[in-house]
Amino acid sequence: MTEADLLDVMRRRRSARVHAAQAVPAAALNAVLEAARWAPSAANRQPWEFVAIDDHALKAALRTAFLDEAQDRDPRYRSVTEKQADLLTAPGLILVCGDPRTKERYVNATAIGAAAQEELFLLSMGAAIQNLLLMATAHGLTSTWIARPARLPAIRGLLGVPEHIRAIAFVALGLAAAPPIWDEHMRRPLVRYANRYGTPAP
Repeated sequence: MTEADLLDVMRRRRSARVHAAQAVPAAALNAVLEAARWAPSAANRQPWEFVAIDDHALKAALRTAFLDEAQDRDPRYRSVTEKQADLLTAPGLILVCGDPRTKERYVNATAIGAAAQEELFLLSMGAAIQNLLLMATAHGLTSTWIARPARLPAIRGLLGVPEHIRAIAFVALGLAAAPPIWDEHMRRPLVRYANRYGTPAP
């Protein structure tokens, strides 16, 4: 893969609002998980673990639990929840988990403190998810990174996530009808300074 090919994959990655009904090929699912496994992580602790969900009844239960949590919330919260809930029934659904016990094994873990440990942990998890999303795009898949449902206790219970493991986010996957089209207007111009913040680059 050339530099141009890699940049093209990055530009074509989208957060899909809907996913086609066709099943995600097993080879593609394996590839996205392998890509996540090779992400960089703080002190190389590799805290990630994954639950691949293909049971339709279980996906429906996840969706219902997510909607139930929003019932007594304000209308705007419920509206966002309803839009996200259908993503939990996508053909491919992965729960991205992390083991926070790995933070204890950071170099100078005690000296850097809990806040820095948490920051490094979440940065590591984000890197794994980014790898996963990019490989999904390379395999012609649509993808959506959704975090809020994973934090609900009911979701943890349905998926049997043990207490010592953090549920970080879901990634929903489907087959793309065609490669997404990108254009320059989809990103703001590069903000770049020279040596010090605020100093214009030449």
